[in-house]
Order: sequence, then structure tokens, then C-alpha cells
Amino acid sequence: MLDWQIKPLSKKSFLSGREIKPGDTVVCAVFFNELGELDRIDSHKDEFDDSKVEGKVIGKWERVVGENPEADERAARRMSLESSEDFFVSLFDSDSQVKADDVDVVKQMLALLLERKRILRPVGRPKGGVQKYVQPSTKREFLVPQKNLDETLVIKIQKQLGSIII
Repeated sequence: MLDWQIKPLSKKSFLSGREIKPGDTVVCAVFFNELGELDRIDSHKDEFDDSKVEGKVIGKWERVVGENPEADERAARRMSLESSEDFFVSLFDSDSQVKADDVDVVKQMLALLLERKRILRPVGRPKGGVQKYVQPSTKREFLVPQKNLDETLVIKIQKQLGSIII
């Protein structure tokens, strides 16, 4: 399995083109675009609106931009991993109305990455096509659908995730 992490924050807001500066609060949104592919935008919080996204939002999170996140590579990796965790959690938020097999596969692949990084812990073995995970830091439980991850499906999702994950 590849070691995916969420791409770093954009330098400009997608919706207005305004520069994203330290101290700004930014909303990062992952969505299925009109072609059914995964995409990501970063936008200033004060201008973000789900209805302005050309597609179905499947996950979003907020970030306050730090003074110089590129200065320390370890901090940048940590922020990237935190964004991966935030994205994973947002896929389970009750307000997400997108229900699709591709979303289930993204959940499963991110869960495996976060399990490897010890951010999630599996509980028992999969039952009924679902693996239970717990997030030790919050004690929150997640029921992650288990799909057959054949090579064709992994390549398809990897290609779609290309715009949001490095």
C-alpha cells in the first residue's frame, strides 16, 4: 500500500484567488467533481459555501495557517498527517449525504494509512464486511466498510486521489 498524505495547503483561495496567509482560517474540502473524480479545494472560511463547490462535498475540515509551515519538514509532515486524519473523520460526519462505493474505498484506504501511523486502532476482526476502528485520542469509534481492494480499484482511486493526496 502506498504512503499517502494530504497535499499541502494551497497558496491562494480557490473561490476568490485571495492569498492565503499565516493566521487565516481556511476550509479544505474534498468532493466528487462533475466527472465523478475526487478533487480538493482550499478556501478562506469567510467565503466558503458548499453550494459554490461544483460537485458533491464528501469531507471538509478547517485549518488555521501557521507562520511558516514549510520551514520545518517534520511539522509539514505532521500537518499533512493531521489533515489526513481530519479528512477521514469528516467522511463519517452525519451531514455528509454522499453514499458511494468509492467513498467506502477511500474510507478503507485512509483507515489503513492511519492504522499504520498508529492514529487508528482496529478492534477485533472484520465482521459483516465492516472493520471497527477506534481513534485513541478521542475514543471515537468508526465502522469502516471492507471492500475487495483489487489492483484495478486501487489504481482507479489512486488516480482520483492524485489531486488531493501526495
